[in-house]
Amino acid sequence: MTVDTYAVCPCGNGKKIKFCKCKDSVGELDSVLQMVEGGQVVPALDRLANILQTNPDAAWALAIRGRLLLDLREYDGLAENAERFSRLQPSNPLALTQRAAALLFRGNPDEATSTMLEALTESGRDVDSFVLDVASVLAYSLAQSGVFLTARVYATLAMMASGYEGGQTAVTVLKQLNQAPTISQLMKSIPEPIARPADASWGERYDEAAGLLQNNKVILAETKFASLRKSQPDQPAILSGLLTCAIWRGDVDAQAELLQQLSTCESLDFETRVRFQAMAMLAKPGTPDLAVPTIELSSDIEKVEEIEMAMMADDRFTPLPPDLLQGMRTSEEEVPPRSGFQILDRDKPAELNKLPPIDDVPEAIAMAFVYGKQTDRAARVQLLEVRQSKIDEVKQRMAKVADGIELSQDAGEPLPLVVAGQPAIAMVRFQANPAEAQKLQMELTNARMPEAVAALPLPILGGKSLKECASDDSTKLVRTAVMRTIEQYDALASKLGDSLGQVYQFAGLEEPAAIKPTDDQIESLANEDLIHVDPSGLNTESLIYLVQRTQQITSTLAMRRFAKALLESEMTEEQQPAKLFAYMSLINATEDSEAAIKLLEDAKAFAESKQISTANLLLTEVGLRLRAGDGAGFQSALQAISTRHGNEPEVMAQLQQMLMAYGLIGPDGRPTGAGGPPPAEAAGAPAESAGGGLWTPDQGSPSGGSGGGGGGKLWTPGMD
Repeated sequence: MTVDTYAVCPCGNGKKIKFCKCKDSVGELDSVLQMVEGGQVVPALDRLANILQTNPDAAWALAIRGRLLLDLREYDGLAENAERFSRLQPSNPLALTQRAAALLFRGNPDEATSTMLEALTESGRDVDSFVLDVASVLAYSLAQSGVFLTARVYATLAMMASGYEGGQTAVTVLKQLNQAPTISQLMKSIPEPIARPADASWGERYDEAAGLLQNNKVILAETKFASLRKSQPDQPAILSGLLTCAIWRGDVDAQAELLQQLSTCESLDFETRVRFQAMAMLAKPGTPDLAVPTIELSSDIEKVEEIEMAMMADDRFTPLPPDLLQGMRTSEEEVPPRSGFQILDRDKPAELNKLPPIDDVPEAIAMAFVYGKQTDRAARVQLLEVRQSKIDEVKQRMAKVADGIELSQDAGEPLPLVVAGQPAIAMVRFQANPAEAQKLQMELTNARMPEAVAALPLPILGGKSLKECASDDSTKLVRTAVMRTIEQYDALASKLGDSLGQVYQFAGLEEPAAIKPTDDQIESLANEDLIHVDPSGLNTESLIYLVQRTQQITSTLAMRRFAKALLESEMTEEQQPAKLFAYMSLINATEDSEAAIKLLEDAKAFAESKQISTANLLLTEVGLRLRAGDGAGFQSALQAISTRHGNEPEVMAQLQQMLMAYGLIGPDGRPTGAGGPPPAEAAGAPAESAGGGLWTPDQGSPSGGSGGGGGGKLWTPGMD
């Protein structure tokens, strides 16, 4: 096949073949592409190697070879190919992208991001699909590392590219970022650029920089913004431009610094400054400004069994389940602890045959792990997640069970705000059914969580808590930013619910006023505004949109409000199915099994009145009945599914998968004789976030190492 010399050269430098150095070797292009399309990848690589040996300047061969090596995960070969390609054409976007990919897979995401940005700058607005492929992978890596804003811009670039068909990775990244309840709503969108003053003397220079930014020439734009900043250091528009550049570069330190500076710009309104301050605290992975510091205590011991027996006998210690201890290893080679305990803030109740009053439910203040003697070290006890205010108490507890013990003290791993703010309920084995335990858990959360959150010592407040700073006017901006952060963490807000108002009171602040948008304004609402929206004046279509949107970004409190409003709205006949959608949304977001079952019964009655299939509702009911410990209701739901939908293969297949997930049947369909409440996700309910919660043994082990004092749930025998 004759090569069209007026086509753009596949080497990626943007030149037509006729004017590219590749013109003398590109005749082999068609045969190589035919081999690749036919699945002959290894022979194609051999052919490319021969071409490059004969024609060292055949950049097109290096471009194709790099794609193939990446597909084969030959990262060493990719690095060598990228280095050769870059020497030949230093500004070629494909060469730079190959180098970025090699750096990424060698564990250097910072340099990979910088190199990727060079590739985009050289690409301009027409970005090659290979560049977008690597941008998607980079976005995934950045998201896993907690660099959320940068991950979002690269994923959005790939997803929104015109004509690009390989954006599934980018879609997955954005979905994960949007739906994570432990990512603040403030970090689920890129800050909008701040407009410059219309009469600014530096307006022309600013517009030039902004134009470069719009064309993906971020490096050039940043140089111009930085030059403007020297003469206009406090202009929000310029700082906003630099912030966008820092996001593209993945420089979290620069992002935090610029967000912090924007929060001090008095030309901006107070609420805007608060948002920038909150984002400044959230920009760095691990959110160190909001993480609660902990202490680690440890000591070598000799009488291991004697200390373990003393812990077992002490009312301030409760043992951790064995399967949780197995998960404490950081590698397969590491030896797990031989035993582990929660240290409690009060004695365990004397009677375990019933649930205790709220005031008698203990919380964990630390975790204690006992390790046996090993070849290279003595037996030891290690205490984790000890907060500064609890050090003396923990030491006293250990002295009681290990006479004469001397504990060394080191800095421990800080606890993220979303973990530290939730009560770490002790894993005490009480006799109760799951429904009773669930009610007590909700009562505990309502009673203890607001003050627990307000009492957290935070680095951003100089080691003080919201409660301690409540009367300090100099901290009002930061206190407000901390409160906005708390309410925008779905993992916290969904549990606090109406108790958020109590946290505001402890912080000495007023709750934000309700937002009352019109139907024309709802699409312009920021994610963080949704929790404050009053839906009373909105029509049905707007409510449907808002329920869908809040589900997509996991804003549970807002979703509940909009779904309830949707149930009460006047609907046309065509809109009636949306009512079932509202019911299901509320059921899946309700932690109270009894309330969820009541909603489910209403939903079934509605569906039957409108002759809508109840299959999905009955499948959901199976999980709800199990979670509530309602054996009779579970059997009734199974009977209803079999009677009404037994001839629908898809429904029965879903039921079989659910029962297998619950451990009630094996792959062959036979009963296993075991099982209990399923994981929350399988039951159609939101997964438990890190931290406290009532724990029944049928639900499996709670997550280890989460929550102050190890997290934890009050353990009650379930449906044995």
